[in-house]
Amino acid sequence: MIKFLYLVVTVFSTTMSILSFLQNVSTAQEYPGCFIIGSDGKIVSLDPLCKKRNDEKKLRIAMKANELYHQGIELGRKGFYKEAISNYTQAINLNPDFAEAYVSRATVRYLTEDEQGGFEDLNKALNIYKDRGDTQRYNIVLDMVQHIRREAEWEKNL
Repeated sequence: MIKFLYLVVTVFSTTMSILSFLQNVSTAQEYPGCFIIGSDGKIVSLDPLCKKRNDEKKLRIAMKANELYHQGIELGRKGFYKEAISNYTQAINLNPDFAEAYVSRATVRYLTEDEQGGFEDLNKALNIYKDRGDTQRYNIVLDMVQHIRREAEWEKNL
């Protein structure tokens, strides 16, 4: 009888531990982040370590976007416009707020007679500069857009 009681308590205790562990796993999945589940079934936050890792990852992505941007500039200078647009697009995909890449891609698009694409890129850059509060660059790009509009009107009136 004592062995049976011991077996029941052991099974019950093990079952409760497993249920507690599964509940912690479920809770951790509801709140994604950086964590481990300790041997006692408790969630241990590793956010300070993961924040550093995430910051390093963001830096690597920004550096790669910048590298692609500068390669795009060089390709554009050499007349490889299609390749330059590709590099700018890759940089933008890595960093969607890379206003300078939008402006450079717009320039190359205008050179390749993709006026609509160039206009869209300049407007995207305008929005980014406006959101950043960068009035100097905003005004420079706004002048570009206004010049392009005036030129389009002039050509239409010919």
